[in-house]
Amino acid sequence: MSTPPSSTVESLAKVVPIIASSELQEGMSHLFTFIKDDERYEAFVIRFGNKIRAYLNLCPHAGEPIAEKNQSAFNSDKRYLLCREHFALFDPDTGKCVSGPCPIADLHKISIVQQEDMICLVLS
Repeated sequence: MSTPPSSTVESLAKVVPIIASSELQEGMSHLFTFIKDDERYEAFVIRFGNKIRAYLNLCPHAGEPIAEKNQSAFNSDKRYLLCREHFALFDPDTGKCVSGPCPIADLHKISIVQQEDMICLVLS
C-alpha cells in the first residue's frame, strides 16, 4: 500500500483555531484545552523570538502545570518557560529542560499552524 501524498495527509488533519496571532505578543503565553481521542488536554501557545510554539501544559517531572490561568508560562525575564512547582526551566524554542529536576525530560511539543491571523492546533 502506498503512502498518500503529504497534501492528502494534511487535508485529513483537523485544524482548530486557538487565538488570533495579533493577540499573542512576544514573550506571552495563552492557555487552551482540546480533545483528542476522547481525552481532554490542556496546552499553551507562546511567542518567543517571533516564533510560535505550543506545548502540553504539563511539567514532565511531576505532572504539574507549567502555566496557570492568570500567570505566564515564562519566567520573569521571559528567557525560559518555568515550572513554578519545581522551578525547572525549559528552552521556549525547543521545550528542552535546561535547569532543574528534569534534565532528561522535555516538554511535549504539539503541532500548530498559522492560517491568516489565527494560530491553530493541528490534530491528526
